[in-house]
Amino acid sequence: MFDVVVTVSAVLLCLSGAFFFLAGTLGLLRFPDAMSRIHALTKADNLGLGLIVLALTITSGSVSTALKILLIWLVALAASSSICFLLGRNILGQEQGGEASGDKAAHENSSGPSRPTNPISPISPKITQNPNPPET
Repeated sequence: MFDVVVTVSAVLLCLSGAFFFLAGTLGLLRFPDAMSRIHALTKADNLGLGLIVLALTITSGSVSTALKILLIWLVALAASSSICFLLGRNILGQEQGGEASGDKAAHENSSGPSRPTNPISPISPKITQNPNPPET
């Protein structure tokens, strides 16, 4: 009897998780701007993954396996939140007049002197360097 309850609840949790993944995907495809797309995708996918992890945890055979699954979920949460934060910050910077690091066409078409971009992090503060150092 207990096995049937665990199996049915695991199936319901997996279906609920799949529903939230589907909702996040629809939000990604249907929302008008990038910030709302990121918001829909992050919230729905984190909740969907949490429900699926909960289903896997209650059906796992041992505590060590359940802890490993929970650790994987925490790492996925941290990675997803960090990446979405960085994407949102980059998008906000572009909307406020900043530049994307891969936007070379804007550099070539601008009339002013070109500024070096940071190839490592497009959202880090730009270090302005004088392209024409003073002659000595």
